[in-house]
Amino acid sequence: MPIRLRLTLWSCLIFGVVLMAITSSIYLVHRTSLYNETDRSLESVALHVREEVQKEIKQGKPLSEIRLPSEEYSTNGVSVWMKDAAGKSIAKSANPFRAPDVSLPETHALKRELHTFTDPALGRYRMLVAPVLDQGNAVGYIQAEISLKQIDSSLKRLAWPVLTGTLAGLFLAALGSWFLARKALSGVEIISQTAKAIAVSQGFDRRVLYTGAKDELSHLADTFNEMLESLEKAFVSQRRFIADASHELRAPLTTIRGNLDILQRVKHIPPQDQAEILADTRKEAARMSKLVADLLSLARADAGQEIRMRIVDLSKLLQEVELDMKAWNLQATIRCEYGASALTWGNEDLLKQLLLIFAENAVRYTPEEGLIALSVDADKERCVMRVADTGIGIEPQDLPHIFERFYRSESARMHASDGTGLGLSIAKWIVEFHGGNIIVTSTPGQGSEFQVRLPKIKD
Repeated sequence: MPIRLRLTLWSCLIFGVVLMAITSSIYLVHRTSLYNETDRSLESVALHVREEVQKEIKQGKPLSEIRLPSEEYSTNGVSVWMKDAAGKSIAKSANPFRAPDVSLPETHALKRELHTFTDPALGRYRMLVAPVLDQGNAVGYIQAEISLKQIDSSLKRLAWPVLTGTLAGLFLAALGSWFLARKALSGVEIISQTAKAIAVSQGFDRRVLYTGAKDELSHLADTFNEMLESLEKAFVSQRRFIADASHELRAPLTTIRGNLDILQRVKHIPPQDQAEILADTRKEAARMSKLVADLLSLARADAGQEIRMRIVDLSKLLQEVELDMKAWNLQATIRCEYGASALTWGNEDLLKQLLLIFAENAVRYTPEEGLIALSVDADKERCVMRVADTGIGIEPQDLPHIFERFYRSESARMHASDGTGLGLSIAKWIVEFHGGNIIVTSTPGQGSEFQVRLPKIKD
């Protein structure tokens, strides 16, 4: 069932219940008021007659000789009977309404009661029975009656307008609810049409053009546009990532294929040239292997792969990295400094990979007589890892882009052609995954420093 129809039905249901409660209350209050007024008239007449009769009884006049005035009750529509204790009629008023002479049990003469009777010819009428007492004993009773025909007719005439008004109100409520639901959901329809257009064209540059009031639908449209903007950035980034990955993979594959073609076509190659071709092929294969490994790491990061965490001592990690760097046979000077115990919550392999990425970059872009300094320290809240070098540095215009995938500055490409442009992207993901941040300072021609700040586990 469409939301518009559901909103209309719910609105009609709620409005109908409220309207019926109000109209029913008005009708019942009016009906009760009329019947109460009728009962008060009966009681007023019956009690007045009883008082007059009891006065005459006190004066010594027998009940059988007492008569009722013929004209006293003709104006209010009340018919009065006076009967003895056995129910025998003694006197009655001259009122035009002549209810049937109903025989009541003797017990009715002992207490005041109200009754409602229905006669096939006269319709409904109301009766009040009030006992007549003589020295505390019931010697008879007054029976006052009034027709309810006029009241019932009046209530029927009132019921039709009430019912008609209720149905008309429900009809108008349905029309109003349908119109308001359509107007309220117009923004949703715009968003739906935009989503369909995007699904067909795959154009994430589209936006929802909502011009309504600043309400929940406006907020929904803004949120939807923000989502589209995020999807557009992700789509463009993914497309560029695929293009860059294809380009980076094509270069080593082309080189490897060219070298193999040479080895296949040329039968007699000098040993020295053959060694150079094999060395070049090996170098490109290693480069492609590293590129694939980096791509796999980024793919796992994007997929949100579950990673085991535990307490890691960053000082011990730096010692391991220092041993690995000594095996690289570097010409540059390596200096490692260890501060107090720096414990953090993380994955040991990823954090070691982080240090190695910064160390490899420092080695790649630092001349042989340069200095590479690695240190680990901690303050009250953070563990701090620093990797500084005296290499070529980073240009100010390149600094905001160094963590983008496949981004390599012109100076970096000129100084070292074997890079992939993925190392710093992986490093940024590792740091963000561990809840830290990276601070980079660099001076072109003088060197760079990468400072990683991670949450500390207090001893």
